[in-house]
Amino acid sequence: GYYTGVLPKEISFQNTSLDWKGKTWATVVLPLSPNKYQRLDLITHELFHSAQLSLGFDIRGSDNYHLDEKDGRVFLRLELEALKKALRARRLSLAEEHLRNALIFRKYRHLVYSGSQLSENKLELLEGLATYTGQMMSGRDKWQLREYLIARLEDYPNTPSFVRSFAYETVAVYGFFLYQKNNNWNKGISGETDLTEFFEEAFELDMRIVLPSYVRQLSEDYRGKEIRDEETLRSEKHTLTLNELRDKFLEKPRLEIKLEDMNMSFDPVNPIPLDVDEGTVYPTIRISDNWGILTVTGGGALLSPGLVWVVVSEPVEIGEDEITGEGWRIELNKGYYLEKNNQGNYLMTKKKNE
Repeated sequence: GYYTGVLPKEISFQNTSLDWKGKTWATVVLPLSPNKYQRLDLITHELFHSAQLSLGFDIRGSDNYHLDEKDGRVFLRLELEALKKALRARRLSLAEEHLRNALIFRKYRHLVYSGSQLSENKLELLEGLATYTGQMMSGRDKWQLREYLIARLEDYPNTPSFVRSFAYETVAVYGFFLYQKNNNWNKGISGETDLTEFFEEAFELDMRIVLPSYVRQLSEDYRGKEIRDEETLRSEKHTLTLNELRDKFLEKPRLEIKLEDMNMSFDPVNPIPLDVDEGTVYPTIRISDNWGILTVTGGGALLSPGLVWVVVSEPVEIGEDEITGEGWRIELNKGYYLEKNNQGNYLMTKKKNE
């Protein structure tokens, strides 16, 4: 059977898994792609998310701030270059050598950034396995899937932010090759699995000490100099962007809203992390909470670490049930209003006795 109805506006609708009225739903945004493979890919991806908790994956993805830093991006891109070469290799033995080199770049990245193996693993378990499942159930044959994966890796450097998007690319490629060795490999994965260690064992990466000199030498086989030059230029421009965002959300007059019981949706390819203690800027986002619904279509919003506060630019118009600013709008619930503090910033405030 099927259900019809209207989803409450407080629920941010997106491609996701959703708990509503005592059921877990896989939700996808219409219109669906006219491409059959992409439709099946997306629907199965979200169906996997809806079953994830019952399969023992009680995981929340974590931000990977290091993947917005120059070296973090360089070593991720080197890993992806090696994965791309593995997909293009004509012999499995050569493909597996590229896979081992990809894991060396990954291993070195984890050595450089303390804690990154854990934070990356959480997102790969959450989104990587869902992506792999969707692609394997899409109906593409082996050769179509290989070309599709290559095309994704070719385009990935153009992705605005790597911090929450990388896992959609990595696990799918390792999984593509693991399937050829054991088509039930994913059944051995649990919420406790360290995927990096799992991949290292599966592709027989020896436990060598990864020296910086060796990694740099190895990188020359994977466009290392070109990637470093591109990321140096990007880093210089990005520093200016970060300073502008800090000025906008941390220095200039602004609206600060404490999150109480929020539901949010955003595009995982564009978050911009500031420093770890400052939070992450989302260029577009929708947040519903007790105070109302915030929709950001341009200009961004800053979410504090731990998702305690959301900050937007200073309001332009303040009404009883609607507040607007540059690129954002709040549908305000009854019982809430804005109050200006001594620093000249607005605060979302709950009326007393309401």
